[in-house]
Amino acid sequence: MKNPYNPIGAKIVKIEKISSINKLFTIKIKDEKTRNAFKFRHGQFFILSVPGFGEAPFGFCSSPAIKETFQVSVDKRGSLTSKLFELKVGTDVGIRGPYGNGFNRKKIKSRDLVLVAGGCGLSPLRTIIQDANLNPKNFQNIQVFYGCRNSKLLAFKSDYKKWSKNIEMNLTVDTPDKAWKNSVGVVTNLLTSETIKSDSVAILVGPPVMYKFVIQKLVELGLSNEDIYISLERRMHCGIGVCQHCALVGGKYICTDGPLFSYAEIKDTPEGI
Repeated sequence: MKNPYNPIGAKIVKIEKISSINKLFTIKIKDEKTRNAFKFRHGQFFILSVPGFGEAPFGFCSSPAIKETFQVSVDKRGSLTSKLFELKVGTDVGIRGPYGNGFNRKKIKSRDLVLVAGGCGLSPLRTIIQDANLNPKNFQNIQVFYGCRNSKLLAFKSDYKKWSKNIEMNLTVDTPDKAWKNSVGVVTNLLTSETIKSDSVAILVGPPVMYKFVIQKLVELGLSNEDIYISLERRMHCGIGVCQHCALVGGKYICTDGPLFSYAEIKDTPEGI
């Protein structure tokens, strides 16, 4: 019987600094047959392990259309992520997954998309953004609304110009510096009836405090509860519904039933948001 906790052997093939607290790791599965069979969807996640330091869940942040490698964005927050920041190109790591339910590809490719991100929340949405730039004919209009505390924390800044060829980028920070020329304030301020169509599909990834106010605003703008999606990745641990840490009232598990839920699914779940 296959042990679901046994990781797949992989290695780090590239490391890039993308913000003052964030690095982008490009990972390649060692075994060619396993690598060719490895597939993930927008919104899914995997478990990354460093021998001797443990493991943690991370969202994919590169396009599923890129087959040879995949990428993960890491903020330096705890012991495992601190260890990841010390690793060099060529270091062996382990992965488990992919896990969870991804975005409904038919739905997001046939509707206008509103992607709302706060802080490090842009990383898992990058799977869609990259895909839209690689295959723009497969998507309708995409709008990105992204907010951070300050401009130094904005992720993937070097990509914005390229993304803007096919995607509408809207940026805001709480505390601007002298060089900042975009919006100032919380990301909710960017969401208006002039900028967002009521029949759009919205996907939200960011800190929990952001969700309440963004959802309220989107509902006011006419989006249905079924068309507003929220990522609850922060609650996952084992990834396979065994440890019970991510259980929600009603019997759902974030790792197996999510991590992406429509607002209609969890709006009456007390600990959902």
